[in-house]
Amino acid sequence: MKLVTINNSLLLKYHEDPEVLQKSTRPYVLVIRLKYRNTNYDFAIPIRSNIPASAPKNQYFALPPRPQTRPKNRHGLHYIKMFPVTKQYLIRYRTDGNRFAALIQTIIDKNSKQIVNECQRYLDLYSQGIKPLYSTDIDYLIEQLYK
Repeated sequence: MKLVTINNSLLLKYHEDPEVLQKSTRPYVLVIRLKYRNTNYDFAIPIRSNIPASAPKNQYFALPPRPQTRPKNRHGLHYIKMFPVTKQYLIRYRTDGNRFAALIQTIIDKNSKQIVNECQRYLDLYSQGIKPLYSTDIDYLIEQLYK
């Protein structure tokens, strides 16, 4: 897994889904080859500074807080905001000289198996119709991705 940003042209394709985070400089974690409805896709999972404290723990992977993280909120990978992506829309996220980004990459590397398992579990439940409030519309996004 690696840190990436997303080309703005993909975010524009996804603009009809209000739950897709539209900040083009946001870092994402690229998780490759997750299965959704019997097909493998690559997914981008956003790293968010302020996941609400009320969010169930199975909807995110916690990371150390950033200065922008408000009290009681969480900083981490927010699974319910993930979306499918293809390599053409990926931009390398530079961690050179950024100690915090390097720390995040190290934590992600050490916990990659857990993150993949949690993402796959989320997608399995989602495909069964268990869709959390404020989650992205994965079926719509797959349709848009391949238009």
